[in-house]
Amino acid sequence: MILDQPNSDDPNMYDLSFIYTKRCDLRCAFCMYSSGPEVDDAIDLSLLEGWLDTVDMGRVASFGLYGGEVGVDLDGFGACLDLVSHVDRPHFVLTNGTWSTDPSRTVEFLDFCWRHKCYVVVSGTPWHRRHQNRAVLGALKEKWPDTFRLKPVEENFHAMGRLEGKMRFSCTRKCAWWGRALRIAVQPDGTIIFQNCDGVYPVVGNLVESFSQLDARVSRMRREGFGDVCPYSKEVA
Repeated sequence: MILDQPNSDDPNMYDLSFIYTKRCDLRCAFCMYSSGPEVDDAIDLSLLEGWLDTVDMGRVASFGLYGGEVGVDLDGFGACLDLVSHVDRPHFVLTNGTWSTDPSRTVEFLDFCWRHKCYVVVSGTPWHRRHQNRAVLGALKEKWPDTFRLKPVEENFHAMGRLEGKMRFSCTRKCAWWGRALRIAVQPDGTIIFQNCDGVYPVVGNLVESFSQLDARVSRMRREGFGDVCPYSKEVA
């Protein structure tokens, strides 16, 4: 069966996501990862496998997938989940939902989610909705209400990617006070970003370090501040 969306309230845990590629079938003006069809990158799976061997899986609450767009490279994103297939944790996918406009892509995407037991979250931005078949998505939500979520119309964009420096930003120091699982994601270039943040996600590690090194750094930064890795540190000091 497909597992429910992870929602850990334990601040000692991590929600670990894989941005296997930032390639996407859309090129949105608000994209926080500067994704698009022209992007050609991917996580080095051998490096990822070596790093995952250092991860204390008892500290991981869930595994997530997003990009880019998961639907543009199901094999690559699936390979990331295959590396943690021995770990019994929920899986989730964040998607722009463009696959819903093509019946063959819809079947392929749903088969992928079924095989990997993924909870599906579909974006609700006005731009993404223009490239979705909302009737198809609504039918899927009705059929699988516990494992398929359609986000409402949203305009909650981050001041990063194509919007960095182009929108007003208010920091709440979420990095320090957030009382739920810590969100981190591995990027295609092997860097690891910390996502409990209102603005630009800081890089807090990479795949050539161990998980224990990353965990110690994140813990210290949450106590002492993110300093130079935070582009807003001077504004909120």
